[in-house]
Amino acid sequence: MRIFLDLDGVLRRESSPKSKLDADCVRNFELAVLAHSDARVVITSAWRLVQPLDALRGLFSPEFGVRVEGVTPDFPEVEGHPRHAEVQAYLATRARGARWIAIDDEADEYQPGAPLILVNAAIGFDETCAQRLRHWLAQAR
Repeated sequence: MRIFLDLDGVLRRESSPKSKLDADCVRNFELAVLAHSDARVVITSAWRLVQPLDALRGLFSPEFGVRVEGVTPDFPEVEGHPRHAEVQAYLATRARGARWIAIDDEADEYQPGAPLILVNAAIGFDETCAQRLRHWLAQAR
């Protein structure tokens, strides 16, 4: 199972400092994922373009950081749903056939009907989002 994760608007509320994740959002996310040993996280956020993978892993607890397996490729010229295209490219090369879900604050980044937990950027990844993720992870087994 792959979870494709945006950071801004998800683990960092839109009102928070630009370079710091909100601890409560991170905690909600980590707790939901850590309960499922086969869940892996792939970063889709623009942060992946300016920070190496080890630095992105360091944004999380050490126990969770090992679950961050990679980042999506960058397709800046893609029209339409760029993150969806990046997710598909990642899956084709690294996890063909894997079940997946995206967590993002922008629905337009994905094709209609894509597996997506849409997060309110003003609130961030709260307990309601965590419940939705836990439910999806349980069903994906």
